[in-house]
Amino acid sequence: MFLIFLSLAAVCLVFFVWSDHTSGKTTATNSKKTSFKSIQTDFKEGWSKIFNQKTSSSTNSSTNTTTQSNASPMISQADFTKKINAIIGNSKANIYVLDTKTGAKLTYSNSNKDFWLASSVKASILTQIVKDDGPLTGDLNDIATEMVEISDNQSAIDLFDDIGGYPALELLWKNLGMTSTVANTEGFGLSTSTAADQIKLLKYILTMPSSDKDYILNLMSNITSSQRFGIGVMKDPAFKNGWLNADNGTWHVNTIGYSDHERYLVAILTRNNTDQDSGEALVSKIAGYIIPKSKTIRLLA
Repeated sequence: MFLIFLSLAAVCLVFFVWSDHTSGKTTATNSKKTSFKSIQTDFKEGWSKIFNQKTSSSTNSSTNTTTQSNASPMISQADFTKKINAIIGNSKANIYVLDTKTGAKLTYSNSNKDFWLASSVKASILTQIVKDDGPLTGDLNDIATEMVEISDNQSAIDLFDDIGGYPALELLWKNLGMTSTVANTEGFGLSTSTAADQIKLLKYILTMPSSDKDYILNLMSNITSSQRFGIGVMKDPAFKNGWLNADNGTWHVNTIGYSDHERYLVAILTRNNTDQDSGEALVSKIAGYIIPKSKTIRLLA
């Protein structure tokens, strides 16, 4: 069909060019020869314009398609900040979100220090032992499963001892450039970090050998239903939450992990929450803001 169209276009072009020249009727003695050469020249120029216009149109179409495909479905930074400011109250938050497909980011911070990792530190413990030993089997697998999926503290202590305690964790964080993550020897859950540092950990997990990565993500995707807040409200989540009360009665509540088959890396650290429930509700709302529902529906349509 395309070849037929081009043939018809060529015939029409010859016709109009010939008509134009014959209607002009030059008085030069070599008018027929000149007219024929002019027709050839005009034909080539006309054909070139048609071809270039077609190519330009295709290129623009391709560019537009590329631009659209590279657009992240995440909320805009301005809207993200506005929504969080509307619900943050007296809580403090440090947030980092990365779209690994487009490189788009969302950040928020009304404080950049003193965020306890609480049970979110268990993601670091798991990463370190799998880095050393590969996918766990037998009793170690059972212990790791309890540590991650139901956040069992004794299981975390057992694996923490198995990796070599604080020196091993500190070395992991140092090697990953997590310079704002500080171990607390009074309890590994009291170790402090930032959202940007936790994103470094999440990035590293994705670079591990496939068997190691899949093992870690499988555990993080099977969190018990009662703990599926924060990133747990997003699409296809793999995550580890943390919650811990401070001496003044306020709560640290965190959520770190992945959404949508590891496309989105998310770290939401909060403190100074009135209670555990309000902290969990806060991180869940924030996670729910990242991908607007209207955009999700439009993408699936």
